[in-house]
Parts: sequence; structure tokens; C-alpha cells
Amino acid sequence: MTCFGYKKGSYCKDTTIPRAMKSFLCFSILIINFVACLSYTDHFNGYKNEDDKYDRLMKLLRSKVRQLKESEAENKHNKPIPVAFKKDKQEDSEENLKAIEEQYVDPDSKKMEIIESFQVLKDHKKFKPNHIHPEESKHVKAEALDKHILTHAQKVQLNMESENSNENDINSGGVSKRGFATGRLWTKKTVPYEIDSSLDTQDARDVINQAIQVFAKLTCIQWKPHTTMLETELGHQSYVRFFSGSGCWSYVGRSSDREQNLSLKAPGCLGLGTTLHEMLHALGQWHEQSRTDRDDHVFIDYSQIGVKPGDGNYGKFNTRDLNPYDYESIEHYSLKKGFEALQPDLGFLASYGSGFSFYDIADITNAYKCTENCMNPPECKNGGFINFECKCHCPYGLTGDNCDSVINSGVCGGIIDLIPGEKAVIRSPNFPNNYDVGMECAWLLRAPSSFHVRLEADVFHLPYDAEDDRCYHWLQVRYNLVGQTGIRVCGDSSGDSWVTSPWGQKNLMLLIFDSEFGKLHSPEKGFSLLATTTNDGCIPDPCIYGVCKDCENRAYRCECDPGFEGQNCDQVKASETLACTFEKGSKCFMKNVENDEFDWNMYAGPTVSDLTGPESAVEGYNYMYTESSSPRLPNDKAVLQSDITLPAEDRCLKFYYNMFGAGIGSLTVKSTSNVLWSKSGNQGFSWLAAAINIPSRVNLQIVIEATRGSDWEGDIAIDDIKLIPGICDIPVKSDCLLSALGKEYIGTQSVTKDGKTCQRWDSNSPHSHSYHAYDNDDNYCRNTLGDEPMPWCYTTDPDDRWDFCEIPYCHIQECVWSINGYDYLGSKATTTQDKACSDNAVCRGSGSDPSPWCYVDDPIVRWDTCDIAKCTDKPKECLQTGKGTDYFGSMSITKTGSECQRWDSQQPHQHDYWYLEDQENFCRNPDGSSSPWCLSTDLTGGKEYCDIPFCDNQGCTTNPCLHGGSCQNTENGGYSCQCLNGYEGDRCELKVPSLDDCKRSIAGYEYQGQINTTVGGYTCQMWASDTPHPHSKHDLPENFCRNPDKDEKPWCYTNDPQKRYDFCDIPFCTTPAKQCLQSDTGIEYYGNVRQTEDGVPCQKWADQAPNTHSYSYISDQEDFCRNPGAGEKRPWCYTTDSTVRWDYCDIPHC
Repeated sequence: MTCFGYKKGSYCKDTTIPRAMKSFLCFSILIINFVACLSYTDHFNGYKNEDDKYDRLMKLLRSKVRQLKESEAENKHNKPIPVAFKKDKQEDSEENLKAIEEQYVDPDSKKMEIIESFQVLKDHKKFKPNHIHPEESKHVKAEALDKHILTHAQKVQLNMESENSNENDINSGGVSKRGFATGRLWTKKTVPYEIDSSLDTQDARDVINQAIQVFAKLTCIQWKPHTTMLETELGHQSYVRFFSGSGCWSYVGRSSDREQNLSLKAPGCLGLGTTLHEMLHALGQWHEQSRTDRDDHVFIDYSQIGVKPGDGNYGKFNTRDLNPYDYESIEHYSLKKGFEALQPDLGFLASYGSGFSFYDIADITNAYKCTENCMNPPECKNGGFINFECKCHCPYGLTGDNCDSVINSGVCGGIIDLIPGEKAVIRSPNFPNNYDVGMECAWLLRAPSSFHVRLEADVFHLPYDAEDDRCYHWLQVRYNLVGQTGIRVCGDSSGDSWVTSPWGQKNLMLLIFDSEFGKLHSPEKGFSLLATTTNDGCIPDPCIYGVCKDCENRAYRCECDPGFEGQNCDQVKASETLACTFEKGSKCFMKNVENDEFDWNMYAGPTVSDLTGPESAVEGYNYMYTESSSPRLPNDKAVLQSDITLPAEDRCLKFYYNMFGAGIGSLTVKSTSNVLWSKSGNQGFSWLAAAINIPSRVNLQIVIEATRGSDWEGDIAIDDIKLIPGICDIPVKSDCLLSALGKEYIGTQSVTKDGKTCQRWDSNSPHSHSYHAYDNDDNYCRNTLGDEPMPWCYTTDPDDRWDFCEIPYCHIQECVWSINGYDYLGSKATTTQDKACSDNAVCRGSGSDPSPWCYVDDPIVRWDTCDIAKCTDKPKECLQTGKGTDYFGSMSITKTGSECQRWDSQQPHQHDYWYLEDQENFCRNPDGSSSPWCLSTDLTGGKEYCDIPFCDNQGCTTNPCLHGGSCQNTENGGYSCQCLNGYEGDRCELKVPSLDDCKRSIAGYEYQGQINTTVGGYTCQMWASDTPHPHSKHDLPENFCRNPDKDEKPWCYTNDPQKRYDFCDIPFCTTPAKQCLQSDTGIEYYGNVRQTEDGVPCQKWADQAPNTHSYSYISDQEDFCRNPGAGEKRPWCYTTDSTVRWDYCDIPHC
């Protein structure tokens, strides 16, 4: 800590502070620093480092500034800041404030559970708290050691073992019934136990005894030491043995007629939450994520979490549950990649684990019939239930014998019964004046049983720490389950809304306002909320571009915005122009997707980083941009995607883009998965216009993808997007070359660089030739063989045999390296005077020109120069074009080994390349030669070529993968392309031949057709979309039925918000299967070859001998060679030879 100093800013210069306060405030800064220095040791004990101590001091000062501002405002009205009833000691309040303002929070503390639930609202955006690490808690770490130990009977029930076994199970109880193992409950609600000597420490016994007390306090379950007397009383000899084994685990339910083990490996498993978790397993409770209804609440990708589908911890079991799915359950694992909540705002609950949740207690009470002896129990209302003491156990915030009143009802809050069609107003105490601190208020919003509750923030101002996005005071909103902890909301916003979910009592929402926890912080205005009822039809809101209206019988009606139609206002009228201006209050048809690395952000003015990004919007105030600063990494992607259904019409996409900065990556526009337009590298300071033809396509989706470049100077911005019916009114070159030689080019350019029409390749008139390998390419320019530096063609002019075609390079930057811009190969077609180049030409330069230029259609000005930005990033050490005009690397040795002469010297060879005087002695190509060259320093030499590799041979430098394929670098400078479904080939250049719209297996794993409706008549949701159902299978094509997860038949997510997925009725093929391969992978092969290429007979897919496997879903395929899921290079099979597990089959291509 530096005394009498501060790092950033000065309160003495703060123009928001009243002048009368400034002299006092500046003096206060000195006094506070002085006092801090004098009491440094005592005041800052517990802070980890100097920065933490400094930050704490400055936050105290900022808090004082806010209090002074508010005090002055209040003094004008002679009204002091009120303080309500006090519940905590002063030191507790200081600890609470420290937990909010300091970055470090103990992951095992109750404060962590509070802070983790915070959600800060800032102008309709939600922010989670920063710098917290709940994954470091003991119970989350212990999950890595947790596992189910299943009995043989349970494994048989779960299809994990055959019925033959020597295990001595006490019964054959199954898996279902209230989430507990049936037939495995402990008699008389008593569990005998012993503690092994391996846990005979005071810490271990304290934790186990504490857990036993939790059971006794909250449930009817008694854990008693194992004795012979207890055996006689209970009528059995079963007991639980606590010991320190290989992890944290337990059998599920009473599983033995003698001893059954429960392992708490010391010290990792010796936490209260982990101990309760394992003891609840021993009672018979399964993991929450194993419930039958878990797919409505969590997404599980077994490949990402590294377990098999039948894993005991993540497997889905047949349970019949009386209580709703509970993210907060002590039996619920914390979330991670591949194990994700379908209500992501409530995902924090899954990392709670210090004690039983409200519904854990209800589950135990139900399973063990804890209330069976209750006489005349009370009627518990509003989500409460009768507990083992025959009293109502109420959700927190409710109280009374019947849970029919709220806490502190005499001070604030209450129960509000909503009337359909009417609005109720909920306001913080004293609104619109500041509320009191030290308060806790609850409101129960109750609708008729068939309705949901909808809450909207009209005015919302609750204070928060802007640095770490943590709430000082908050409103807890319980919209999912009334007995489950809700999100704790604060911030400054309006228009945000919450609707009760269908999973619990949908007609109940509980609000809990808290200004007690952070009562040392000053209050604010508070909130004014509007509560209404809504029915199932509008949950979730199905109207994409419209307003949802309730109808009778739980139906809904959408009132569409202008230009939209369809049941859900998600279809665009054919004649409608769509626009995204990004101005306040406007809607945009392009939305951030969920499965990319970062998001596009709306912004006004210069971006936060210097030397990159625009200074302002094209028009108005706002634009969208991608921020490239930390924590962004090279190749991170931010994706915008259209969220509407577009008619199958040709359209023109116009927008402005800014790609200014030394570390610019790339900006790409795709039609579904097809790349239509791409720019990379520094494109200069100005906004540039783009116009792209979008071909007609059923179920079209438009994608705008920004890829982060080499460093933080890589902000990319877009503005004023328009999607206009019809083709663009300006010529648009969508054809471009991805590699130096253009070998991959399969575009439709059919004129040479001089404008002459190309001769058809399948013709020998007027020029006979031997290039008939191109006969299927009409008269398009080609260089597939790579024997020329760029695509070319024979011409229809008898006097001009052949010529090159001028096709732009996709990857060339819109900037120049040379003094006069002779190297410019971009696509700019406007001049310095903003005139368009004539005849669809683009700006170009040469050695004799002072700058790039072009002819213009102006009778007064025949031609004009072009303003091209200078390149600022590091030049590549390879050739991006066939002749290497673009090369500005540092090679200075010729092919013969001679050193190059300096360009600013006339010795030993004279030349007139004055515009290379700043290029030292590096190889260049200023005159259009076949490759870069230089003048040798050898007196007998002269012009000599240099040996510089093409970038094509340097991996993914130029992104050679077509049709949306992703590129991965390989050894020796190579690359490999991961193709999207429907494409194959080295560069994904080949479309997989279309197949019959039918299936040849029961599971239909091979189905590649275009059926997109389900057996229930639902239209399939686009796989690339997360609306209305979020998921992770975004790489599947269009909205066609598929079977990516080995289900019983092809399926899809549906467009109906109430129906997540449904199976598809795919007919079986009636035509004979081809006995050859129609594609490289042979996924479509359904022929009759049944031996390997070495002649070894195949094992039947239905058999598990001699080789066990997981391909039972194709057991109907007998012993024929197959390639399920294209998991191997070509069709294969398991063999009947016990020494050879599997091998490929020899099947010819068609």
C-alpha cells in the first residue's frame, strides 16, 4: 500500500461532486490515507495483498462519496436516511460488506452461496458476479471422488449386467419410486452404523455426528450406533460402516443383510455436504440428474464429461417422483461443460451442497412416510408440506401454521392474489423515495391454479458493486419453485421480466427483498413491479416478432409486428425489407448464438481499445462490435445468426463493416453453412460497404461470424444491416480464391482478365486442347491441376488462345505494403472522390503509377486514384498469390544462394524501382514476373528469382476448407479439414451424393434425407438454432430429422415451445441397396459384404462375443460391414477371430 497516494482518477476533479463538498472531500482523502497508514496492521488484517488493501480503502472512499452525494440531496428536503430494525451485530455487517466488495470469497461459506446467486441488470443485460470460484469448494471437488456402488440387482435393472451373478443382494428392489430405490428402505426409519478405525479421528467423528444431527433435526430418520440390541429391535442385522476408502461413495439403499460400506476418503470427502450426500444415498436416494424427467432440466453430453451413457452417476433411471426436479438438491452434481442446466440462470444452484434443500427434506419425508402417524395434521398451503413433527414446513419467506403469511408482514410485504386480466403493483418500501436499510420483506404472488405469474420491472434501482457485479441489496425472485432459492437481482434497468415455470406450482411466485445483508451500504430508490397472470400458451413467449395474447383453453395468439406473419410471427413477408440499426428500441433479426466463444456487443462512440475499431456508428449512435482484448484468444469466434424463417426468395444482404487494427482476424458471411463473403486483415480506418447476393433456399439462415486475430488490436464492427428482397443492385463478386494457385476454385467466372469469353472445356473449337479433365466445368476458369499460377481458360477469340482470369483472392487484405501501392490486390471499387470504377473494375496499381487507380464513368474526370490504407500487421513469409505480388517478407537470398542488392542502391546493378527504396534488399515482385525476385550482388548476375513457399503449404494460413469446414494444422505444415455433414473431400469441396429419403436400419443412424416433420406433426427446429429449445447439436444440417445420439429412431427438436423433441417416421427403403460405396466414408453402404479385407468373417452386431462393443443399436444389421456414424474411414466390422478385434472391409467405389 502506498500512503498518501492513489492509482487512478482524482475525486478532487470529479465534476459530479457538488462544489461545496470538494474541499472537504480532498481533505478527507488525505485524512483517510493518513489514518489508514497509522492503523494499517489492525484495520487490514485478513486482506491477501497490497492491492486488496488498497482496493478496500478506495471502496470505502467511494462509499463515502455516494453517502455525501445522497446526504446533500436529502438535506434539501430535511429528510435523513432512515435505518430500520437491526438484526445483526456490527461486525457481522462489516464481514458481509467485505464479502461483497472483496474479490476473494471463501468457496465453502454461506456467503458464497448468496453471492453466486447474484444477477446484476444493466439496461436489459444480465451480468453474473466476477472473481468467484464455487468450483473450489470442498463438496464440488469431492464430486470427482463420488461414485455409485451398485448391487447386482440394480445393475440388472439398469441393463448393466446379466441376471447371472453371485452377489448376495437382500432383495431385488428396483430403481423407481420417489427417486428412492424401492424395496431398499431401512425399517423403522432407523439406520444402524459403525465408524471404522480408519475414520477414528475427532474431525471425522465430528463431521459424521453433525450430519446425523441434521437428519434428526429435519427428518424422521435416526442414525443409531450398531448393537445386538438394536438388531433385535429392528429385526435385521444390516448396518452402514463408515470408513476411509478409495473415494466418496455409498451403496444406494439398504443393500446387504450384514455390513455395507460407505466410504469417506480422508480428508477430501470429510465435509458436511459430502457426508450428507453419501448418507442420503445409503437411505436409498439416487442422484437428481438420474431422474426420468432430467432431460427437461439438464443437457448431458457424455463425450464431453468423459463417461459412458450407462454411467451410474449420470445415467437416466426409471423414477416416479412426487416432487419437482431440484437443481438445489444435495444429490445434484455441479455443472460443467457437457453437463448444463436448461435454465442457465439457475445453474448456480447445482453447486450448492452444504445441506439439504427444501425438496430433499420433502423427498425423505415422502419416501419414509414420516407423517404416517400424524393425527389431524394442518393443511399446508403455498408450497409447504407436513414434516415429521406434524407441522407445516414452509418455503423460506412464508410462515404461519399453514404457510399462509409472509415474514415481517407487519412491516412490509404480503400475499397478493392476482386476477386474470388485471395488474398488481409491488413497490419497495417508501417508493419512490429511498427504502430503509436493515429490512427483509416478502411478497407471495398467487394466481388461479391454471395460470402462470408474470412479473415485469417498471422501475428497478438496487445498488451493486460495478467492479465485481455483486449486489449490496437485492430482490430474490423465486419463479421456478417456490421452495427453491431464486436469483438475487439488483442493478439499474426496466422492462426485465420473469414468468413462473411449469415444473412446480406455476401459479406461485415468491419475492424476497433484502437490504439487511449489506445494510452498511446506503439505499437507493428501489423498485416498482407489475404482476399479471398468463396462461400456458404464452409460456415461454412463442411470438418472435410480436406480442403474445392469452386465449381460452390455454391457447395463444400472436399480434405480429409490421412485415412479419405466421403463427409465431417468425416468418417474413416476401416483399419485406429487414433492417438492424442497433439503435435503442429497435429490433434486429440477427442474434448472438450460445455455442461460440464470445458475443457481439452493442456500442456507441470509439471502442475501449486505442488503435482499433471505429470512432462512431455509420449513422445514429450504436453499432455492433467484437472486443478483442483479454480474455479473448486468437481464433475465438463471435457469431450472429438470423432467428426468423425466411421465404425461399433471392435476397440482397447489405451492411457496413469496420476492420481497422494491426491484429484484425476475419469477418465471414455464410448462408447456413456456405461461405458467401469473407474479409481478413486490416481494411483501413473507414466504414466500408458490402453487398452480398443470398441465393434462394428453403429454411435459410444467415450467419455473420467474426474471428479474433493475433492480438487485442483486432476489434471488428458492423452497422446498418439490411436484407432486401431480390438480387443486389450492384455487381457482387462472391467468387474468390482460397489459395495462391486457386486449385480449389469451382466458381462461375467465365471471362478472362481482358474481358474475353472462355471457350467450353468440352469443345475443341476454336482451340483444340488436352485439358478435357475439365469437361464438366462448362466454360468456367479453372486451375485444378495447379500447372499455372492462377485460374485460366481458352478463349473464344481464334487469335487469342488462352489467358488468365482476374478472380479476387478471398484472403487478401484491403491494404498495401509498398510506397505506391503496386501490390494492391483487394476489391475496392471506389475512388478518392467517391466515384465508382467503371466496367465493374477494381482499383489497381503498377510500378509506374503513384498509387492504385481506376477509370470512372465521368466525362470530366476520366480516372481517379484510390485511397488504400497501409498494412500494419506482420507480413507473411509465404506467397498468398500465384505470382507472389503480395509478398513483403524478409527473404533476401536468391535460389542460387546469392545475396540480394539493396533497392535503394544502384550498385552493382542500376534499376528504376524507386518505389522499393524502403524495402532494404528483400525479394519482391513489382513487375508481374512469375515469382518474387531481386537483383543479385554478384557482378555477373542480375535479376534472380527467390525460393519462397506458397502459403498453401503452411497449414490453415488461408483457411482452405470449403462449405463451412473447420481447419486443423497437421505436421510438416499440412492441414486437415473437418467437414460439415453433407460434404467430404480433402477441402470439403465435394457434396455427398443425395440418398433416397428413407432408412435401411431400424435406428436410422445413417439417415441423410430431408424429412423435417415428426410423428406428432411438429415441424423440426433448425439444428443451428437454440430457439425455442437450447441444445448442443448445432452442426447438423437444416432442420432435417437425424439420430446423432444412437436413439431408437431419427428425431428432432420441435418448433413448439411445449414439445422439446419428437421422433420422426422415416420409411424403410424399398429399392435394393447398392453394393458399392457412394462416398468416401461409406456411411450410406448397406450392401452384403460380411468379411474383412483379409477374408476374416464378421461378427454379428447383435453378439457380444468374441468382442464386446456398444453398437447394439444396429443389431438388425446381421454381420454385414457398416460404418455407423461415419466413425471410421470406411465400412468395417468386428471379426470372429479373437486375435483381431476389428478390420476394414474391401468394398469398391461406385
